Amino acid sequence: MKRQTFLAALPGLGLLFHQGLANVPAKFRQQVPVGLQLYSLKDQLTAPGTDVRRQLEAVAAIGVKELETAAGEQGLYYGYRPKEFFRITGDLGMKWIGNHIGGIPRSDQDPSKANKPNLRDNLDAVLDGLAEGGCRWAVCAGSAIATPDEIKATTALFVKAADEAGKRGMNFAYHNHKREFEKVGDTTAFQYIMEHTDEDKVFMQLDLGWAVMAGADPVDLFRQYPKRFPLWHVKDFSAATQKPCVIGTGIVDFKRIFQHAHLAGLKHAFIEQDNAKSVQELSEGVKWLMK
Repeated sequence: MKRQTFLAALPGLGLLFHQGLANVPAKFRQQVPVGLQLYSLKDQLTAPGTDVRRQLEAVAAIGVKELETAAGEQGLYYGYRPKEFFRITGDLGMKWIGNHIGGIPRSDQDPSKANKPNLRDNLDAVLDGLAEGGCRWAVCAGSAIATPDEIKATTALFVKAADEAGKRGMNFAYHNHKREFEKVGDTTAFQYIMEHTDEDKVFMQLDLGWAVMAGADPVDLFRQYPKRFPLWHVKDFSAATQKPCVIGTGIVDFKRIFQHAHLAGLKHAFIEQDNAKSVQELSEGVKWLMK
């Protein structure tokens, strides 16, 4: 192969962990830093009297390099203003990549979340705060999609949110659960959103665990919508309990999925283990993923 052709082909090799495509020489692989969605530690981080900095120090100590948050009430991120949170995480050797925000509130939403900021009612304030802190991704954590009209309204909101994020030098993505893959009329919310938004503006943060639990094949999705999955949630589910478990101990075939990361356009992968008991428990998943 000519040198110029070979160099031009390198970006297509994708962003992979150590055990990526077996036929790609190790020196040509790029590692995706291990990330963590801090929602995994929501109870510890939001408990009264919690020393948030100490918790973040423990997260950094287990090898986490990138963070995603699920915060923003009153413009604060675990008690800190955006710039301060960005500085603290940077001092600990971690990068604040993205934050989760709700979209259109669902009719069955937990009443305790009713007063949390959302993209429908607080779009400018949410994006301004994240931009102030240097956060590059605004991620919708969930939105009303129970009816065709709700799916259309959510999709229109995503188009607007992506445009507004772009004006601030940011990107926009949507995080799935199981319901996005359920039929509503003659389509699914996932399919409708993907086919009625700009592929260069509205991206997906594919939650690998929820997709598998919904009966979807992440690799098939990568092939159908290439390069639209730059963010992943690395979540595993126990075969016995059907609940989130330590990464690598459940039913999700991560090795196969990561072997196709180049199709997805993967840039950031965040472990999310709902209701993890401690940072030490999360460290087992971090070690497994690094191997």
